[in-house]
Amino acid sequence: MIAFPFPNTFSLTNSYVSKSFATRLHSRVLVSITSIKSTLNPSNYSTQVTLCCTSNSLLWTVTDIAQAVGGRIVKWGPPGTISTDTRAIQPGRWFFAIAGENFDAHDFVTLELSKSGCVGVIGNRVCENWDMGFVQIDGDTVISLVKMATFARRRFLGKVVGVTGSVGKTSTKAMIALALESLESRIYQSYGNWNSRIGVALSLIGISKNARIAILEMGMSQKGEILELARMGRPNIRVVLNVGASHIEKIGSLEEVAMAKGEILQEAKPGDICVLNADDPLIMSLPVPPGVTRVLFGRRLECDVRLVAAESVCGGLGVRVVLQKNMEIGECSPLHCTSVEPLLLDLPTHPNIA
Repeated sequence: MIAFPFPNTFSLTNSYVSKSFATRLHSRVLVSITSIKSTLNPSNYSTQVTLCCTSNSLLWTVTDIAQAVGGRIVKWGPPGTISTDTRAIQPGRWFFAIAGENFDAHDFVTLELSKSGCVGVIGNRVCENWDMGFVQIDGDTVISLVKMATFARRRFLGKVVGVTGSVGKTSTKAMIALALESLESRIYQSYGNWNSRIGVALSLIGISKNARIAILEMGMSQKGEILELARMGRPNIRVVLNVGASHIEKIGSLEEVAMAKGEILQEAKPGDICVLNADDPLIMSLPVPPGVTRVLFGRRLECDVRLVAAESVCGGLGVRVVLQKNMEIGECSPLHCTSVEPLLLDLPTHPNIA
């Protein structure tokens, strides 16, 4: 797994690489600069759930919606995708009206909404003379949204990757997706930095119907939030990147921040994989449940995937790295940089390179 913004495509140039490892590693880093720029550019994302509603999004029937949110079918409507933004409603979408402390989306449920193509509303109430579908919710609409996300996760049969850390979640998530796309084209990832309670819920609800792997990022501002997100998303692979001073004013200390990030590991099941940054002692102190596979990355000798060397190339537009996995070493370099010279290392005869 390589979380660097690589330009263009890569070749393996190190003479110490075995053929089998070269093939496996090359297949994991073959990405284009266009796809990376598109993935990492924040301008390509909106804060609206409608980005999840692609042509491949799973359609929700009114029966599914009512079962998922624990609501009551007041008026029937056709199957559709889900949106929380009336401004971006397109034909064939249900509007989920979220009520918060400072806003109430029910105020935007008008007859004009049905004229824009909305096929139904999920919420506490609708306007007078509403003639489209309506699934009524009693109580907190955010809790109902979380219930819907949990329902969506239960019916998703693919694998889920959950990424957390104080910094680097969004870019790491994007690079995981790009790497996996070279092996499996049916990859779904949450958009932008949708890592809050609502963002993760919307991401799960919008998983593409043909996806086999979903990649989510999980953020926090206080204790208990990561645990809730992990329970909602139930990741098969749980990644903890680092521990920093983010939100320390609410939590108290770096050790407490680490424990809060470590909530993603608490309910991992036997067979799950926990990927940890071995260079961060706070992460290494986190307990991992029994039966879980622990995979370490970093510069330390005991890492399962070890960063041996890294350098900036192509005038800062690319990064060349040398990785070690078990007994094998591989170098990844940008193909298009004609000025790049081979990275020569004085390698010892044993596999643990100091």
